[in-house]
Amino acid sequence: MKYRIHLQGKELGVFSLDELRRRRESGELPGSAYAQGDGMSDWQPVDVVLQQRARAAPPPLPPAAPGRGMGWGALWLIVGACALMFVVGVALYRYFAGPPAAQPTPADQAVSGDMAAASKPVTWTASTPTEREANKRYREFTSRQWVEGYEKRGQRNAATDAAAAQFIRTFIARSYSDPGAVIPAPINAESDRLASDPNLTDPLVLTVAAANSVNYFDGIKRYERALAAYPGTAHLAYPRFYATVRLMSWAGSRYGRTGALNASALELLPACFADGSFRPGDQQEIAEIFVNGWASGFFASNDVRICDIVRHAGPAYSWLALVMDGERFITEAWKARGDGYANTVTDGGWQAFSKDLAEAREILTRAWKLQPGFPLAPCMMMRVSLGDSDIGEMRVWFDRALAARIDYPGAWSEMRWGLRPRWHGSEASILAFGKTALSTRRFDTDVPRMFFDSVTDLESELRLPPGEHIYGRPDIWPEFQGMYQGYIAEPVQAPERKGWRTSYLMVSYFAGRYDVAREQLEAIDWKPSPESLTSWGVDPSSLPLEVAARTGPLAKQVSAAESSRAAGDLAAALKQYSDLVTAAADERTNAFIQRRLSQLYVSKRLRDGEWVDLMPAQGVDPDWEYSFGKADRVGEGLDVESGRRGHMLFSKVPVSSNFEVRGRFENIRSTNANFQAGLVMGSPDFNGYNWYGFRLKRHDEEGDVVCFGRGWTTREVKKHVALDDKVNSFDFTLQKGLVTASVNGVEVFHRVEPPATIQVPDSSYVVGLGAYSDSDDSVVRYRDVQIRQLH
Repeated sequence: MKYRIHLQGKELGVFSLDELRRRRESGELPGSAYAQGDGMSDWQPVDVVLQQRARAAPPPLPPAAPGRGMGWGALWLIVGACALMFVVGVALYRYFAGPPAAQPTPADQAVSGDMAAASKPVTWTASTPTEREANKRYREFTSRQWVEGYEKRGQRNAATDAAAAQFIRTFIARSYSDPGAVIPAPINAESDRLASDPNLTDPLVLTVAAANSVNYFDGIKRYERALAAYPGTAHLAYPRFYATVRLMSWAGSRYGRTGALNASALELLPACFADGSFRPGDQQEIAEIFVNGWASGFFASNDVRICDIVRHAGPAYSWLALVMDGERFITEAWKARGDGYANTVTDGGWQAFSKDLAEAREILTRAWKLQPGFPLAPCMMMRVSLGDSDIGEMRVWFDRALAARIDYPGAWSEMRWGLRPRWHGSEASILAFGKTALSTRRFDTDVPRMFFDSVTDLESELRLPPGEHIYGRPDIWPEFQGMYQGYIAEPVQAPERKGWRTSYLMVSYFAGRYDVAREQLEAIDWKPSPESLTSWGVDPSSLPLEVAARTGPLAKQVSAAESSRAAGDLAAALKQYSDLVTAAADERTNAFIQRRLSQLYVSKRLRDGEWVDLMPAQGVDPDWEYSFGKADRVGEGLDVESGRRGHMLFSKVPVSSNFEVRGRFENIRSTNANFQAGLVMGSPDFNGYNWYGFRLKRHDEEGDVVCFGRGWTTREVKKHVALDDKVNSFDFTLQKGLVTASVNGVEVFHRVEPPATIQVPDSSYVVGLGAYSDSDDSVVRYRDVQIRQLH
């Protein structure tokens, strides 16, 4: 068989299998080369073709037995008899079997049905690209834009030059680190420091500082400073284009500047192609920016115009132009269909849907044939197949995407979505697909971890209440063990081993496998990784003590007391734990019993409808979690000093999602006239979004306002109020999902629906104090803050 060879968009010629093998072994052909032979519908990596042909080669004939050979006459007699039998057999088969069946299509040959699509093994070779190769390209692309851009064209100042250069390098290292690599510390504080230094005037560095701002308004100001400073500098178009699009997404609609910023960005985009910001070798990175990255919103609003700009960039960008057009037609198709159930789609909607998907299919197939080593086009074709084909074809395109990059996240995500029962799959196939990912054992990549994502999808389909998991199911738990043990043992993952053990700890805890959870805690010296404790929907601060108690000398008694607590029988739980106070136990078990008793007393008072203090009893209270900020009791008040992110502290006693809080606060000190105070609730986590924030604040940009939203984001409802310079009171109620609040005796919200939904079980729903602050050393004093549970 002859094979056409394709490398980086170029045809290298036609070669025999032997020549193909020779060139690969000699290094003339890299693993990124693709081959297509007679009868092959797909381009496949050369290494895959060589592996398949090696498996398909017949075994060598055994040596002839020793002894006298057969005579020629007898040999021809046997051959003739065999030929006659073959002819007769074929005739009889055709007579009884009827006409030959149609030949299966490539998709039919690949898989049939959702379980087959989910269970088909993933194929790869040692040269199949991974995230590491992608990160290398992204680092080269971003380093050229930012590091080289600053070094060659920046307005460099001796007072800030070294710090600015290191700041940019750290920004890139944090953005494009390899799996298992040690990620540099956050650079938000350095962003603030550099941006406030009057010696720093370079707009490129200000742009990076804006992108790494914690404070929303600081980020806007820095983007605006950068855009005002770019004209007249030697910088290329890309950093200015980046700043323009990011500012538009941050604040365009808020300040009525969307139109002007959008027009400016459309002028800058052609310049990126013309001045060398973009190069033909950057096509994958450019496509990801517009399809999946920070410019996706800009593309969605200007897809026709942007596609035209890319086409005019010339034939060197042909693949990029095809992909952008394909994305445009996919978007139009689903826009025509709508997001409702099939029976809600109009005839016109179906017609437009089919027409646009057919256009996308033709365009993206061309893109894949042009560059089969790029994963984005086949991944996008999975979205086309979702709408106009079946799970079998989705699996074909999934395999093509993984041939280009085995751990391409979009392909795994699209396949999981297609296996949902609402589309082409079932609950069984969701789980089977996760096991397929795990069976690769590519623990040097994120692929086996996709089993966790599949279980999460399955839990979503089962509509489990928040906080409930199926991790301990007999068909799931052993797979989790294999997954975590594989990552922990993988040398590449050594820098992240503590994080993997912490995640294993959490899954084991929810699975009720406390012995395994203890093993993980002991392996990390009982100090879990904070980054891996977030986003579980529970407060994990007491978890190590609980695991110790559930696996210690009083394990049975603690388990019984926890069962009473979980069932809502607080009186029984209190008695059971009181009986254990004097029992012989280890230090961690004793500490856990003391903490549980203290929390149960408060829980019982809350359930009885009493008002309870919502302030730590002392500067450091073991029943409170201190995320950041400094707290100290001063008489009857609590002085809280904010850091760069403000302050956040909350009670470890669950309240439920129906409660009322009342209290007041004093503005003690601020480096400016601004101040903030408020409440946090749900599962508070500065880096997460599964919590609400209620804030009273005075701010340069906003004035005096009260707001309620998801975390401290702009997903909020807000109202202007008149705040006192010194003392302000508040009353806040969350009941049946609606918010009512008063400030200084004036109602500001009345049964308002939250702007976003959070998922926190009542058994883990906590409330505390917190707000962001623009002043590094501001101090507010909370007084008389109390909470009661509502029913």
